Amino acid sequence: METRILLIEDDPAIQAGMKDMLDLENYESIVCSDGKEGLDTAMKENPDLILLDISLPSMSGFDVCRKLREKNFRNPIIMLTSRGEQVDKILGLELGANDYVTKPFDSRELLARIHSQLRSREVLNENLYKDNVPVTERSTRRLLVIMFTDIKDYSKKMGSDEKLALKLLSIHNEIVTETVKLFDGRIKEVIGDAFVVSFESALKSVECACEIQKRFREYDETASAEDQIEIRIGIHLGDVIEYDNKVIGDAVNIAARIQENAVAGGVTMSESVYSAVKNKVSFNIFFTGEKNFKNIKEPVNIYVVES
Repeated sequence: METRILLIEDDPAIQAGMKDMLDLENYESIVCSDGKEGLDTAMKENPDLILLDISLPSMSGFDVCRKLREKNFRNPIIMLTSRGEQVDKILGLELGANDYVTKPFDSRELLARIHSQLRSREVLNENLYKDNVPVTERSTRRLLVIMFTDIKDYSKKMGSDEKLALKLLSIHNEIVTETVKLFDGRIKEVIGDAFVVSFESALKSVECACEIQKRFREYDETASAEDQIEIRIGIHLGDVIEYDNKVIGDAVNIAARIQENAVAGGVTMSESVYSAVKNKVSFNIFFTGEKNFKNIKEPVNIYVVES
């Protein structure tokens, strides 16, 4: 099967030149001129790699990158843009881009970066657990609690003031990182403003989530309206594959989906977590109903900590 690369770029001349370059390398190229169209195409086609401009019609490349990572798109993203300021590069990488190339660029260098990202993806895919392949010595199958966190309306903050958004991201990362360490959690991945954290204890995961929300409430009490930070937290207990300090599997996807549907400022969990902690916590937890999530076979019973 040919390697497929999605090019999201609105300049016709650059589109044509890069398509020719990719064709010569025997890559199958898919071209989009619009941010929203590129996002939809990426989710539908699942390309092996994305080349993503920042300044796009309808949706910026920053927003496209962030939404792709929120939707668990794991393949490499290389930002390709004329915006070479350091803050733009840092923001792009913080939002989940794997690499950042500034225009004008040398085609040989860009191809080398593409090859490097595709090689890394290939090695990872060869070693990760699949339904018909046993777990390798480099990966471990375990039952873990996964906590997924995300900042509410971060894209809007980034769209209105990127420097402010980057400052708030730094504050957010410091609060989450410090609190996770206190409760023996392990940060498995940081995808832009989202944290993927694992715990061996369901009780500690819920206590950690509640403490994180408490700290953000305390921070917001003294922060200006524009500096306030609200986050969503989703927690699920399930079977995962650990590989190179990362985790994959349905448990991660379910935690991410719970977070996407969670109320900002609260703590939301699946029934598997609730069953493990219901007689061990001092706060009230209530059932909010059954939820069907995209790409998850079975509905999930959802519980929320009473705020």
